Amino acid sequence: MASSVTFSGFNSIDFSYILNAVMAQERQPLTALETRKSTLQTQNSAFGTLAGKLSTLGSAADKLKELGSLSTLGATSSDSGVGVTATGGTIPGTYDIVVSELAKAQVTASQSTFAATTTVVGTGGSITLRPASGDPVTISLTGSTTLAELAELINDEEDSPASASIVQVSPGSYKLLLTAKETGVSNAFTVSSAVTGGGGLSFTDTDNDGVSGDSAADNSQTALNAAFTVNGLSVTSATNTVEDVIPGATLKLVKKAPSTTVTVAVSRDLDKAAEVVKSFITAYNGLVSFVKDQETASNSGKASIARDPLLRSLKDNIRDATLASYTGGTFTALPQVGIGFDRDGKMTLDREAFDGAMSNSVGDVQRLFSGLTGTGGAFGKLSDLIEQYTKAGGLVPSLRDRLDDQVTNLTTRISGMEAQLELRRSALQQEYIAADLAMTRLKSQSSSLQSIGSNFSF
Repeated sequence: MASSVTFSGFNSIDFSYILNAVMAQERQPLTALETRKSTLQTQNSAFGTLAGKLSTLGSAADKLKELGSLSTLGATSSDSGVGVTATGGTIPGTYDIVVSELAKAQVTASQSTFAATTTVVGTGGSITLRPASGDPVTISLTGSTTLAELAELINDEEDSPASASIVQVSPGSYKLLLTAKETGVSNAFTVSSAVTGGGGLSFTDTDNDGVSGDSAADNSQTALNAAFTVNGLSVTSATNTVEDVIPGATLKLVKKAPSTTVTVAVSRDLDKAAEVVKSFITAYNGLVSFVKDQETASNSGKASIARDPLLRSLKDNIRDATLASYTGGTFTALPQVGIGFDRDGKMTLDREAFDGAMSNSVGDVQRLFSGLTGTGGAFGKLSDLIEQYTKAGGLVPSLRDRLDDQVTNLTTRISGMEAQLELRRSALQQEYIAADLAMTRLKSQSSSLQSIGSNFSF
């Protein structure tokens, strides 16, 4: 912007004040555009917040419309020897478990001993580890190799079926210990040593077949599968973490106890089911609070989207869906299963009513929520409704695109008007400078004439 006008001060007219007043008047249309732009930006931001809240609400509705969303289970064990974790199944039951064997990993120690971890075990050759299934892994010694370095070579080999460690079996006596990376018979391995030079490296070979680890006597610990019964049915497992034996639960076998019967109970977990519902309620109430905040802003004369037809229709449609009647089961409306509203319009959950409905007929509650196929019911309808507003090209994204276009157009118009106003100010400034100079000259001439007149007497 140009510098302010410097006036002579010889006249009584304040042209600077006049210039500012004129420009303030002519700037009013620009100010109106700037206010409109700010309002649109605030509204666009509010619609962005609305989109986020609808996305959260839609995700919560999607979970509730899924078949089995309410059939969450909890699991308990009568003994710490068998741990149990519910994994989301739908079939309650009670199971008697007897653990006769735990899964174990094979452990094979070197027959040869070494005075220190720094003792050279070999200067060449190799050691071969062969898994029960799969290709053998050969670790080659390319020079003088200590016991510690050999263990490191084995551990650096990702495909090795065993990890290596060094154990001190007595003062000044160390052995190389090979431990299978996984438990179970299927993860057993054999070892063959062809190490040359150094102190030599050997493993027990009971049957003298040139391979160690294939006989129980070769190993410090033989690979074993877990063995247990479930309601009298014999089961084996390569690991002590057992899935797919009890529907909806994972067992953790901790203790071998062939004379102890452990009872595992899998039952309906009403708290977990209620938490899924509460997640939706929290999201719904967040949306209600947002709408009320927009109404408060509007009543205070601030920019908001409270009066936008889209928000009004959304509010009405969601409330209609939550209060509508649905067919297909004993329960036809959400309030019948404890989902209602308080005086402020926020959603509430009556746990007593909800637990009662779930205990009497979880299937009917599920049908109310998701219909017969997981695409209907109250939350199926809510999910579809919310998607209409939030999907790409949906109501909210389309409206935000229109607002972006309007802001862009206003920005262009504002820039053009600012340029025009700058030119207008510059022109007026020059006019007022000229007027000020003219008036100054006239006053100067008037003073000269008065001086001349005073020299004549008539």
